[in-house]
Amino acid sequence: MIDKFPSKGEPVMVTREMCDLNNHMNVVYYQYIFENGCHDFYQNMGFTNEYFNEGYSSFTLEANIRYLKELKEGEKGTPHFRLIKINPKLIHYVGIIVDEVGGVSSFSEHILAHVDMNVRRTSEMPDHLMNNLNSMLEQHNTTGPIDFELRLKIK
Repeated sequence: MIDKFPSKGEPVMVTREMCDLNNHMNVVYYQYIFENGCHDFYQNMGFTNEYFNEGYSSFTLEANIRYLKELKEGEKGTPHFRLIKINPKLIHYVGIIVDEVGGVSSFSEHILAHVDMNVRRTSEMPDHLMNNLNSMLEQHNTTGPIDFELRLKIK
C-alpha cells in the first residue's frame, strides 16, 4: 500500500496533548499531520518560495478525510502523498497516514486551485509548472492503482 504513495512526509509522534477524551488522537491533528507533512510534496510539485515570489500560489478548494484506524499516545504517524489528476487550473492529490507497522490510519483527498495572487483568482498554471506536474503524475501513476475509492473529482 505505502509504495503507491511515493512522497513521504515527516513522521509525527502522538503526544498526550494531541489526544481527546477517547484517548486517541483528536481529528484536528490528522489534518495537522497532513498539512505539516506535505512540505516536500508541495516543493516537488513546484510550489517553492521562488514560485510564490512570481505571484502564484494554491488554495485548497475541498478536502475529505476518512478516519480508518486510531492513533494513540506514543504512536507515530507518517504522511505519504500521491498526485491523482491535474488540469490547467486544478490539482487533485491524496494522502495517507500510516502507523509504525504500516497500517493506514487515515486517507485524505484534496483539490487545489492554482491562484494568481495579483488578482486572487484561479488561473491557469504556467507551462513550466504543468510540465513538472505532468512528469510527477506520470511517475506516481507507475506505482499502480490505489486501494481507495476517490470521492473528489476534477475534469
